[in-house]
Amino acid sequence: MIKDKEISEYIFFKLKEKLEQFGIDKSEIKNDFDLVQSGLLDSMSFVDLVTEMEKYFNIEIDFEEAFDESKLTKINGLIEIFKNAPNE
Repeated sequence: MIKDKEISEYIFFKLKEKLEQFGIDKSEIKNDFDLVQSGLLDSMSFVDLVTEMEKYFNIEIDFEEAFDESKLTKINGLIEIFKNAPNE
C-alpha cells in the first residue's frame, strides 16, 4: 500500500511549477484544496496529472468510478483514491 505522504509529495512535485506561476506556497495548500475549482489545473491538466500518477505508482484508476467521487479533484481525494487502489 502506498503511503499518504508519498502520494502527497509526488502531487506537489508535479505541481511545483504551477504553484510558482500562481504565487502559491506549498504550505498554503490544505488537503481539501481543489486543484480544478481553484483554477490551478484545467480538466485536461488534471487528467494528465492522474495519468502520470498512474504510471509512477503502477496503478490503474477506474475513471468512471473515481469521477463519481466529488472529492477526486481535491488533494485528499487524490490521495485516498491512489492509496486504496490495487497495484497492478
